Amino acid sequence: MLEAINFGSTVFIVDENAALLFLDNFIRMHDEAMFRKPEKYVIMTMRSTTEPRTTDIIKAIQSHPAIEEIANLLLIVPKQDRYEFLTHRYVGNLPEAVDLLLLDTYFPKNGSFLEGASLFPDKLKDLMGKTYQLASFYLLPWVMPRQTDSGIVNYLNQSYTIDGLDGYLLVLFCQRLNCTWDLLIDQYWQYGQVFKNHTGNGMVGALAERKADFALAAVGAWHQLFRYFSFSIPIQWIGITCLQPRPTLIDYWKIVFMMFSSTVWAVLLLTFFLVALLDYYMPSDVTRWSPNRRGFSWSLINVLGAFLLLPFEMRRNRASEVMLSVALSAFTLIVAYVYIGKIHSILAIPVYEPAIDTIIDFAGSKLRWNAPHEVWMYLIAESDNPHIKQILTKFHVSPVPQLEAIANRGAEPIVMAKLHFGHSMIGEWFTADNIENYRLMSDFLYYEYDTGYATKTWPLLGQFDHLSMWYRDGCLSRFVEQMDVFRYMNQRVQISIEHSRDRPPNKVKVMEVDEIEGGLLMLGIGYAMAIVAFVGELVVHAAKRKKIVRRLAMKWMNRSKGRNLME
Repeated sequence: MLEAINFGSTVFIVDENAALLFLDNFIRMHDEAMFRKPEKYVIMTMRSTTEPRTTDIIKAIQSHPAIEEIANLLLIVPKQDRYEFLTHRYVGNLPEAVDLLLLDTYFPKNGSFLEGASLFPDKLKDLMGKTYQLASFYLLPWVMPRQTDSGIVNYLNQSYTIDGLDGYLLVLFCQRLNCTWDLLIDQYWQYGQVFKNHTGNGMVGALAERKADFALAAVGAWHQLFRYFSFSIPIQWIGITCLQPRPTLIDYWKIVFMMFSSTVWAVLLLTFFLVALLDYYMPSDVTRWSPNRRGFSWSLINVLGAFLLLPFEMRRNRASEVMLSVALSAFTLIVAYVYIGKIHSILAIPVYEPAIDTIIDFAGSKLRWNAPHEVWMYLIAESDNPHIKQILTKFHVSPVPQLEAIANRGAEPIVMAKLHFGHSMIGEWFTADNIENYRLMSDFLYYEYDTGYATKTWPLLGQFDHLSMWYRDGCLSRFVEQMDVFRYMNQRVQISIEHSRDRPPNKVKVMEVDEIEGGLLMLGIGYAMAIVAFVGELVVHAAKRKKIVRRLAMKWMNRSKGRNLME
């Protein structure tokens, strides 16, 4: 049977001896099969001519739970000189749904039907209030159950309707086919997960355990779950991206060191010490060991003055000294004016940290990004893109209370989605205040399509697909998106996200203390080092003085002893 299903078989002709065995394996075999087609046709032939035997088999078929998954059932029952073609009502709820109806009668003697009726009538046009199990959860702006007096959704024995992009489609589906939904919500597990033994939790877990017939709440066509369910056709487009921490102003003391790269700073530092050494060891009129010769520290300070464009002592006694001084002056002038020009051009406008706009920027930032469920990374979990792989290493699932705290801090990215017609799908952890901490990326991490999940034997998936195409082609989704975003979501947050990449106006501002904190920092470091050196000098001087005093004392004592001996 499994092999036949995988080969595409949707019509099954079953003898009465195998009828119950077939029904026992009908659901299990379809769950294991990879081929999917919602329309199934089952023809069961009765060979027994005795009334009790035929009646017992038919009653066993009627009471079997798999019958609820088969809309197109045909029973061929022999009756003396004729064959009766029966089917079950299917529409409505139990026990009326399994009542048998006579479709037609065939007379083999003359090879004719009594009515000439269709043996597989369309039972799905009017389901007469039949109830199906729906798995979902509250998710803005997709599924928002709302209590009402005349709803077609039953939840906790109360009447509900469902608003939202998916909710409107679910309600429209039941209005069109005259059915009702029995809603199952697991808000804690949300999407949930499925295990290999066909158990699970949350929305998809309920569907895998067949507690539900259909599941819908902004789910994508995730290949990790394809083996367990039948997917509907795509309903509408979704773009997944992140709200990144808004770039902050760079501290002014850091700008002092940002003018040159680390390589340039290393070259300048090496040049500084080499020139100081050359200045110290170059022969001069004063002998090296003369007390009038200046030390290496004086050469360091003299060269530092040249680098800072301060007055310094230029050697000019010999041609070699003149060449050294001229080369040093030219070098320091060029470097200093380049530095001054760069820092003036940068300080003319506010300097912000680099924004995270692209996937490459995101991967390079190595920031942890947060989502309320692991399904946000399903579609890119097996990507070969090295940047996506780097991003996935920082993916983190955070409970909703933690997401609110993270959003308030504004230091870590949080996942979000762009809807088909431009609005933003964001969680309730974003408020009008903390949304100002974030900036929308210009790149999308990936794209996906909203998709419905059904059990592999649910016969109404084709009707749902037809309705979703009509719903999309008629642009009803645009109207529903605008209406529900306006009714349920914070408009100030929506506007802030749309304008999050706008640049702030550049205004002329007076110099503040933080703009000279780099110089103050250098001064403070220099003074601190000078104080430490001064304390060290005092310690060394005190130690030397103590040693001299001890030496003088020893000499005085020795002299005293010598005088005593002479006397």
